[in-house]
Amino acid sequence: MKAKDAMQGLTLLEEAQRIVLDATPILGLEKISILDALGRVLGEDIIVERDNPPWDNSAMDGFAVRWDDIKQQHSIQKPVTLKIIEDVPAGKLPAKMVGPGEAIRIMTGAPIPKGADTVLKVEDTEHTPDSVRVFKLEPRGANVRPQGEDVKKGERIITKGTTIRPGEAGMLAILAKSFVFAYQRPRVAILSTGDELADLDERFSEEKIINSNSYGIAAAVQDAGGIPLLLGIARDNPAALKEKISHGLTADILVLSGGVSMGDY
Repeated sequence: MKAKDAMQGLTLLEEAQRIVLDATPILGLEKISILDALGRVLGEDIIVERDNPPWDNSAMDGFAVRWDDIKQQHSIQKPVTLKIIEDVPAGKLPAKMVGPGEAIRIMTGAPIPKGADTVLKVEDTEHTPDSVRVFKLEPRGANVRPQGEDVKKGERIITKGTTIRPGEAGMLAILAKSFVFAYQRPRVAILSTGDELADLDERFSEEKIINSNSYGIAAAVQDAGGIPLLLGIARDNPAALKEKISHGLTADILVLSGGVSMGDY
């Protein structure tokens, strides 16, 4: 019997949730900074506007070379020597093209120069300002991060309806999206009723009960992404109830805590 009662109770709860959700409109959108977007629900699809990375780039500090120039490297006793024609730090585009027998000193993140197809790690070489000696053969394309490896232009990277977490916020920054459209947070008015209640900052006598429900509900609302509006306590008379409920109906949702049965009050 207990299991049956539990299932019936779950069914009633699910039905109550369905009734509430069916009557709940979806709120409009607002434009917010990605710094304010954590925990918010995205109101638009995020489409990538350019490849990331935008060009082939080096995954290591080292030397951009043509693999055909080093493919004969089999022994440290006979290193291949290449002429260094340029330095390319991160944040700078290469000005020269790598030709036969040449190399460009390159830093992590810098674009791969034309003509090169492989990057040698600096620790696997012996170098001077003008030349580099290669002691280790790398496979063609080694240490090169290809254009669009992370995301490609035109790709839908975050879908509408996604809750923004730190990972999504970081991706929005990668895509240079400083603002996004998110669904508005519902304003939830919270009203407790009863002559027996006293609020936290009131002086109260022994027959009073602390109004804890309002604050527990407000915390739940905030945890779920809503904006709680505490209306205080409505006393047990029609005028007080009407006034407080009228204020609460200006919010998106009104939650009442407390009630009466069939007694005189």
